[in-house]
Amino acid sequence: MILVQTIVNLLIIIMGTVLVLFTLLLLALHIMNAFKSKRIHEMREQLICLISGEAAASRLKSKLYDLIHQREGCVSSIQQIRGIRSMRGLLVISETADELDAVHLAVLRREISGAWFSGYLVKQFDTGSVDSVILVVKLIGTLGLDHYTSEVVKQIYYHRTNPHMQHIGLLSLCLLGAETPLISICRDASIASVLSFRTLEELFKVYRGDKVLLCRRLIDTAADIYIRRTCVKVIGENKYLSLAELVLPLLNHPQVNMRIDAARTLGQLAYPNAYRPILALAKNDRWELRAVVATALSSFGANENAEVLIDLLCDREWWVRYRAAESLLKCTDLDDIVRRVAAREDRFAREMLQFALDKQAMRSRKGAA
Repeated sequence: MILVQTIVNLLIIIMGTVLVLFTLLLLALHIMNAFKSKRIHEMREQLICLISGEAAASRLKSKLYDLIHQREGCVSSIQQIRGIRSMRGLLVISETADELDAVHLAVLRREISGAWFSGYLVKQFDTGSVDSVILVVKLIGTLGLDHYTSEVVKQIYYHRTNPHMQHIGLLSLCLLGAETPLISICRDASIASVLSFRTLEELFKVYRGDKVLLCRRLIDTAADIYIRRTCVKVIGENKYLSLAELVLPLLNHPQVNMRIDAARTLGQLAYPNAYRPILALAKNDRWELRAVVATALSSFGANENAEVLIDLLCDREWWVRYRAAESLLKCTDLDDIVRRVAAREDRFAREMLQFALDKQAMRSRKGAA
Protein backbone atom coordinates (compact mmCIF):
# COMPACT_ATOMS: atom_id res chain seq x y z
CA MET A 1 0.00 0.00 0.00
CA ILE A 2 2.84 2.35 0.87
CA LEU A 3 4.51 1.43 -2.42
CA VAL A 4 1.38 2.28 -4.36
CA GLN A 5 1.06 5.63 -2.61
CA THR A 6 4.70 6.40 -3.38
CA ILE A 7 4.20 5.57 -7.05
CA VAL A 8 1.07 7.77 -7.18
CA ASN A 9 2.92 10.68 -5.57
CA LEU A 10 5.76 10.25 -8.03
CA LEU A 11 3.37 10.27 -10.97
CA ILE A 12 1.69 13.41 -9.60
CA ILE A 13 5.08 15.11 -9.34
CA ILE A 14 6.01 14.03 -12.86
CA MET A 15 2.68 15.22 -14.27
CA GLY A 16 2.94 18.50 -12.35
CA THR A 17 6.44 19.02 -13.67
CA VAL A 18 5.32 18.28 -17.22
CA LEU A 19 2.40 20.70 -16.79
CA VAL A 20 4.71 23.41 -15.50
CA LEU A 21 7.10 22.81 -18.39
CA PHE A 22 4.28 23.02 -20.93
CA THR A 23 2.99 26.18 -19.26
CA LEU A 24 6.44 27.74 -19.42
CA LEU A 25 6.77 26.62 -23.02
CA LEU A 26 3.43 28.17 -23.93
CA LEU A 27 4.39 31.37 -22.12
CA ALA A 28 7.71 31.47 -23.97
CA LEU A 29 5.93 30.90 -27.30
CA HIS A 30 3.48 33.68 -26.46
CA ILE A 31 6.30 36.10 -25.63
CA MET A 32 8.16 35.15 -28.80
CA ASN A 33 5.02 35.60 -30.89
CA ALA A 34 4.31 38.95 -29.25
CA PHE A 35 7.89 40.05 -29.91
CA LYS A 36 7.70 38.85 -33.51
CA SER A 37 4.32 40.54 -33.94
CA LYS A 38 5.69 43.81 -32.59
CA ARG A 39 8.75 43.48 -34.79
CA ILE A 40 6.58 42.75 -37.83
CA HIS A 41 4.38 45.71 -36.97
CA GLU A 42 7.44 47.95 -36.71
CA MET A 43 8.81 46.65 -40.00
CA ARG A 44 5.44 47.13 -41.65
CA GLU A 45 5.26 50.68 -40.25
CA GLN A 46 8.76 51.45 -41.50
CA LEU A 47 7.92 50.04 -44.92
CA ILE A 48 4.79 52.18 -45.14
CA CYS A 49 6.81 55.21 -44.06
CA LEU A 50 9.36 54.51 -46.78
CA ILE A 51 6.60 54.31 -49.37
CA SER A 52 4.51 57.22 -48.08
CA GLY A 53 5.94 60.49 -46.78
CA GLU A 54 2.54 61.33 -45.32
CA ALA A 55 2.52 58.13 -43.28
CA ALA A 56 6.02 58.88 -41.99
CA ALA A 57 4.99 62.37 -40.95
CA SER A 58 1.86 61.00 -39.27
CA ARG A 59 3.96 58.49 -37.33
CA LEU A 60 6.37 61.19 -36.16
CA LYS A 61 3.54 63.46 -35.15
CA SER A 62 1.80 60.70 -33.22
CA LYS A 63 4.94 59.90 -31.24
CA LEU A 64 5.63 63.59 -30.66
CA TYR A 65 2.13 64.06 -29.24
CA ASP A 66 2.65 61.00 -27.02
CA LEU A 67 5.80 62.64 -25.68
CA ILE A 68 4.27 66.09 -25.21
CA HIS A 69 1.20 64.72 -23.41
CA GLN A 70 3.44 62.33 -21.45
CA ARG A 71 1.35 59.27 -22.22
CA GLU A 72 2.23 56.18 -20.21
CA GLY A 73 4.19 53.48 -21.98
CA CYS A 74 5.24 55.79 -24.82
CA VAL A 75 8.46 57.62 -25.62
CA SER A 76 9.92 59.55 -22.70
CA SER A 77 12.27 61.85 -24.64
CA ILE A 78 12.52 63.26 -28.14
CA GLN A 79 15.72 61.29 -28.61
CA GLN A 80 13.64 58.09 -28.73
CA ILE A 81 11.66 59.24 -31.78
CA ARG A 82 13.43 57.72 -34.74
CA GLY A 83 13.72 60.10 -37.70
CA ILE A 84 12.78 63.26 -35.80
CA ARG A 85 16.14 64.86 -36.65
CA SER A 86 15.33 65.32 -40.33
CA MET A 87 13.66 67.76 -42.68
CA ARG A 88 10.40 65.88 -42.21
CA GLY A 89 10.91 65.99 -38.46
CA LEU A 90 11.38 69.76 -38.53
CA LEU A 91 8.16 70.11 -40.52
CA VAL A 92 6.26 67.94 -38.04
CA ILE A 93 7.65 69.82 -35.03
CA SER A 94 6.80 73.17 -36.63
CA GLU A 95 3.23 72.09 -37.41
CA THR A 96 2.78 70.60 -33.95
CA ALA A 97 4.11 73.72 -32.23
CA ASP A 98 1.47 75.83 -34.00
CA GLU A 99 -1.28 73.60 -32.56
CA LEU A 100 -0.24 73.52 -28.90
CA ASP A 101 -1.43 75.56 -25.93
CA ALA A 102 1.05 77.31 -23.63
CA VAL A 103 1.46 74.38 -21.22
CA HIS A 104 2.23 71.75 -23.85
CA LEU A 105 4.33 74.21 -25.84
CA ALA A 106 6.57 74.51 -22.77
CA VAL A 107 7.08 70.72 -22.81
CA LEU A 108 8.07 70.82 -26.47
CA ARG A 109 10.38 73.78 -25.82
CA ARG A 110 12.16 71.81 -23.10
CA GLU A 111 12.72 68.85 -25.41
CA ILE A 112 13.95 70.99 -28.32
CA SER A 113 16.26 72.94 -25.99
CA GLY A 114 17.99 69.74 -24.85
CA ALA A 115 21.57 69.07 -25.95
CA TRP A 116 20.62 66.24 -28.31
CA PHE A 117 18.24 68.25 -30.50
CA SER A 118 20.01 71.60 -30.05
CA GLY A 119 23.07 70.08 -31.66
CA TYR A 120 20.99 69.23 -34.70
CA LEU A 121 19.61 72.80 -34.92
CA VAL A 122 23.11 74.30 -34.81
CA LYS A 123 24.23 71.86 -37.50
CA GLN A 124 21.41 73.06 -39.80
CA PHE A 125 22.72 76.62 -39.61
CA ASP A 126 26.12 75.42 -40.83
CA THR A 127 25.26 72.71 -43.37
CA GLY A 128 21.48 72.60 -43.85
CA SER A 129 19.56 73.65 -46.96
CA VAL A 130 17.88 77.04 -47.01
CA ASP A 131 14.49 75.33 -46.53
CA SER A 132 15.64 73.53 -43.38
CA VAL A 133 17.21 76.75 -42.05
CA ILE A 134 13.91 78.57 -42.60
CA LEU A 135 12.09 75.86 -40.64
CA VAL A 136 14.61 76.13 -37.79
CA VAL A 137 14.27 79.93 -37.74
CA LYS A 138 10.47 79.63 -37.57
CA LEU A 139 10.75 77.08 -34.76
CA ILE A 140 13.01 79.42 -32.78
CA GLY A 141 10.38 82.14 -32.89
CA THR A 142 7.42 79.86 -32.17
CA LEU A 143 9.12 78.26 -29.16
CA GLY A 144 10.68 81.51 -27.90
CA LEU A 145 14.26 80.21 -28.03
CA ASP A 146 15.77 83.66 -27.57
CA HIS A 147 19.35 82.39 -27.12
CA TYR A 148 19.34 81.86 -30.92
CA THR A 149 18.44 85.49 -31.69
CA SER A 150 21.87 86.40 -33.04
CA GLU A 151 21.82 83.34 -35.30
CA VAL A 152 18.42 84.37 -36.69
CA VAL A 153 19.81 87.81 -37.51
CA LYS A 154 22.83 86.24 -39.18
CA GLN A 155 20.60 84.06 -41.39
CA ILE A 156 18.45 87.04 -42.40
CA TYR A 157 21.52 88.89 -43.62
CA TYR A 158 23.07 85.84 -45.22
CA HIS A 159 19.88 85.09 -47.19
CA ARG A 160 18.95 88.74 -47.72
CA THR A 161 17.69 88.12 -51.28
CA ASN A 162 15.30 85.35 -50.22
CA PRO A 163 11.85 86.88 -49.48
CA HIS A 164 10.71 83.77 -47.60
CA MET A 165 13.71 83.95 -45.29
CA GLN A 166 13.12 87.66 -44.71
CA HIS A 167 9.50 86.99 -43.81
CA ILE A 168 10.17 84.03 -41.49
CA GLY A 169 13.26 85.66 -40.02
CA LEU A 170 11.48 88.88 -39.10
CA LEU A 171 8.47 86.86 -37.91
CA SER A 172 10.78 84.98 -35.55
CA LEU A 173 12.29 88.23 -34.25
CA CYS A 174 8.79 89.65 -33.70
CA LEU A 175 7.73 86.53 -31.78
CA LEU A 176 10.89 86.84 -29.69
CA GLY A 177 10.20 90.56 -29.09
CA ALA A 178 13.76 91.28 -30.24
CA GLU A 179 13.42 95.06 -30.53
CA THR A 180 17.02 96.14 -31.19
CA PRO A 181 17.88 93.70 -34.03
CA LEU A 182 14.41 94.15 -35.53
CA ILE A 183 14.79 97.94 -35.69
CA SER A 184 18.30 97.58 -37.10
CA ILE A 185 17.09 95.32 -39.91
CA CYS A 186 14.08 97.53 -40.69
CA ARG A 187 16.45 100.47 -41.14
CA ASP A 188 18.50 98.49 -43.65
CA ALA A 189 17.21 99.23 -47.17
CA SER A 190 18.62 96.02 -48.61
CA ILE A 191 16.54 93.96 -46.18
CA ALA A 192 13.28 95.87 -45.89
CA SER A 193 12.85 96.42 -49.63
CA VAL A 194 11.89 92.77 -50.31
CA LEU A 195 8.88 92.76 -47.98
CA SER A 196 5.32 93.56 -48.99
CA PHE A 197 3.00 95.90 -47.11
CA ARG A 198 0.67 93.01 -46.20
CA THR A 199 3.57 90.95 -44.87
CA LEU A 200 4.73 93.81 -42.67
CA GLU A 201 1.21 94.24 -41.29
CA GLU A 202 1.18 90.57 -40.26
CA LEU A 203 4.58 90.92 -38.60
CA PHE A 204 3.61 93.97 -36.55
CA LYS A 205 0.46 92.21 -35.32
CA VAL A 206 2.43 89.37 -33.72
CA TYR A 207 5.23 91.53 -32.29
CA ARG A 208 5.56 90.67 -28.59
CA GLY A 209 7.54 93.71 -27.54
CA ASP A 210 6.48 97.33 -26.93
CA LYS A 211 4.63 98.29 -30.12
CA VAL A 212 4.41 101.95 -29.14
CA LEU A 213 8.18 102.17 -28.82
CA LEU A 214 8.69 100.20 -32.04
CA CYS A 215 6.41 102.55 -33.99
CA ARG A 216 8.02 105.62 -32.46
CA ARG A 217 11.48 104.49 -33.51
CA LEU A 218 10.57 103.34 -37.02
CA ILE A 219 7.91 105.76 -38.26
CA ASP A 220 10.46 108.22 -39.64
CA THR A 221 13.66 106.14 -39.73
CA ALA A 222 12.68 102.87 -41.45
CA ALA A 223 14.35 102.38 -44.80
CA ASP A 224 11.19 101.20 -46.55
CA ILE A 225 8.08 103.36 -46.87
CA TYR A 226 5.98 100.20 -46.37
CA ILE A 227 7.40 99.88 -42.86
CA ARG A 228 6.62 103.53 -42.10
CA ARG A 229 3.09 103.09 -43.48
CA THR A 230 2.67 99.98 -41.34
CA CYS A 231 3.66 102.00 -38.27
CA VAL A 232 1.03 104.60 -39.16
CA LYS A 233 -1.62 101.90 -39.55
CA VAL A 234 -0.71 100.22 -36.26
CA ILE A 235 -0.94 103.58 -34.46
CA GLY A 236 -4.50 104.08 -35.68
CA GLU A 237 -5.72 100.53 -35.13
CA ASN A 238 -4.35 100.42 -31.59
CA LYS A 239 -5.32 104.01 -30.71
CA TYR A 240 -1.79 105.14 -29.81
CA LEU A 241 -2.81 108.77 -29.26
CA SER A 242 0.63 109.59 -27.83
CA LEU A 243 2.09 109.10 -31.31
CA ALA A 244 -0.46 111.24 -33.17
CA GLU A 245 1.92 114.19 -33.41
CA LEU A 246 4.36 112.00 -35.37
CA VAL A 247 1.63 111.12 -37.88
CA LEU A 248 0.36 114.67 -38.43
CA PRO A 249 3.18 115.85 -40.77
CA LEU A 250 2.54 112.84 -43.00
CA LEU A 251 -0.70 114.44 -44.25
CA ASN A 252 1.62 116.42 -46.53
CA HIS A 253 3.78 113.47 -47.58
CA PRO A 254 4.58 113.32 -51.32
CA GLN A 255 3.41 109.70 -51.51
CA VAL A 256 -0.40 109.58 -51.78
CA ASN A 257 -0.77 106.23 -49.99
CA MET A 258 1.08 107.64 -47.00
CA ARG A 259 -1.29 110.63 -46.93
CA ILE A 260 -4.25 108.23 -47.08
CA ASP A 261 -2.88 106.14 -44.20
CA ALA A 262 -2.16 109.25 -42.15
CA ALA A 263 -5.64 110.69 -42.68
CA ARG A 264 -7.25 107.38 -41.76
CA THR A 265 -5.16 107.00 -38.60
CA LEU A 266 -5.66 110.59 -37.41
CA GLY A 267 -9.39 110.11 -37.95
CA GLN A 268 -9.33 106.91 -35.90
CA LEU A 269 -7.53 108.83 -33.15
CA ALA A 270 -9.87 111.85 -33.52
CA TYR A 271 -6.76 113.97 -33.03
CA PRO A 272 -7.96 117.60 -32.69
CA ASN A 273 -4.91 119.17 -34.36
CA ALA A 274 -5.57 117.10 -37.47
CA TYR A 275 -9.16 118.28 -38.00
CA ARG A 276 -8.42 121.34 -40.18
CA PRO A 277 -5.81 119.59 -42.38
CA ILE A 278 -8.17 116.62 -42.90
CA LEU A 279 -11.08 118.94 -43.69
CA ALA A 280 -8.95 120.61 -46.36
CA LEU A 281 -8.42 117.23 -48.03
CA ALA A 282 -12.17 116.94 -48.70
CA LYS A 283 -11.54 118.81 -51.96
CA ASN A 284 -8.42 116.90 -52.96
CA ASP A 285 -8.12 115.70 -56.56
CA ARG A 286 -7.55 112.09 -55.47
CA TRP A 287 -10.83 110.27 -54.82
CA GLU A 288 -9.04 107.80 -52.51
CA LEU A 289 -8.21 110.66 -50.16
CA ARG A 290 -11.73 112.08 -50.33
CA ALA A 291 -13.13 108.64 -49.40
CA VAL A 292 -10.89 108.43 -46.34
CA VAL A 293 -11.83 111.99 -45.35
CA ALA A 294 -15.51 111.05 -45.60
CA THR A 295 -14.94 108.43 -42.91
CA ALA A 296 -12.50 110.45 -40.80
CA LEU A 297 -14.78 113.49 -40.46
CA SER A 298 -17.40 111.46 -38.59
CA SER A 299 -14.83 110.93 -35.83
CA PHE A 300 -14.75 114.70 -35.33
CA GLY A 301 -18.55 114.86 -35.14
CA ALA A 302 -20.99 113.90 -37.88
CA ASN A 303 -23.44 116.68 -36.95
CA GLU A 304 -20.74 119.36 -37.06
CA ASN A 305 -19.51 118.14 -40.45
CA ALA A 306 -22.87 117.29 -42.02
CA GLU A 307 -22.63 119.92 -44.76
CA VAL A 308 -19.19 118.75 -45.90
CA LEU A 309 -20.35 115.14 -45.76
CA ILE A 310 -23.35 115.98 -47.92
CA ASP A 311 -20.94 117.57 -50.40
CA LEU A 312 -19.01 114.33 -50.43
CA LEU A 313 -22.25 112.38 -50.82
CA CYS A 314 -22.66 114.23 -54.11
CA ASP A 315 -19.17 113.20 -55.24
CA ARG A 316 -18.74 111.64 -58.67
CA GLU A 317 -16.97 108.57 -57.23
CA TRP A 318 -19.05 105.71 -55.82
CA TRP A 319 -16.73 104.93 -52.87
CA VAL A 320 -16.65 108.55 -51.75
CA ARG A 321 -20.47 108.68 -51.78
CA TYR A 322 -20.67 105.38 -49.92
CA ARG A 323 -18.28 106.45 -47.15
CA ALA A 324 -20.05 109.80 -46.82
CA ALA A 325 -23.43 108.05 -46.50
CA GLU A 326 -22.07 105.79 -43.75
CA SER A 327 -20.80 108.83 -41.84
CA LEU A 328 -24.08 110.72 -42.26
CA LEU A 329 -25.93 107.85 -40.57
CA LYS A 330 -24.15 108.90 -37.36
CA CYS A 331 -26.03 112.24 -37.35
CA THR A 332 -28.68 112.59 -34.66
CA ASP A 333 -31.42 113.95 -36.95
CA LEU A 334 -31.55 111.68 -40.00
CA ASP A 335 -34.85 113.16 -41.21
CA ASP A 336 -33.15 116.53 -41.51
CA ILE A 337 -30.26 114.92 -43.41
CA VAL A 338 -32.70 113.28 -45.84
CA ARG A 339 -34.39 116.65 -46.49
CA ARG A 340 -31.06 118.43 -47.00
CA VAL A 341 -29.87 115.75 -49.44
CA ALA A 342 -33.16 115.91 -51.35
CA ALA A 343 -32.69 119.66 -51.71
CA ARG A 344 -29.46 119.03 -53.63
CA GLU A 345 -31.47 117.33 -56.38
CA ASP A 346 -28.69 114.78 -56.91
CA ARG A 347 -30.21 111.39 -57.78
CA PHE A 348 -27.02 109.45 -57.07
CA ALA A 349 -26.65 111.09 -53.66
CA ARG A 350 -30.27 110.25 -52.74
CA GLU A 351 -29.86 106.66 -53.91
CA MET A 352 -26.65 106.19 -51.93
CA LEU A 353 -28.18 107.61 -48.74
CA GLN A 354 -31.21 105.37 -49.18
CA PHE A 355 -28.93 102.39 -49.77
CA ALA A 356 -27.12 103.14 -46.50
CA LEU A 357 -30.41 103.57 -44.63
CA ASP A 358 -31.74 100.25 -45.97
CA LYS A 359 -28.53 98.52 -45.02
CA GLN A 360 -28.72 99.93 -41.49
CA ALA A 361 -32.36 98.82 -41.16
CA MET A 362 -31.47 95.33 -42.33
CA ARG A 363 -28.70 95.08 -39.75
CA SER A 364 -31.10 96.26 -37.03
CA ARG A 365 -33.70 93.64 -37.98
CA LYS A 366 -31.06 90.95 -38.05
CA GLY A 367 -29.75 92.03 -34.64
CA ALA A 368 -33.28 92.04 -33.17
CA ALA A 369 -33.93 88.55 -34.50
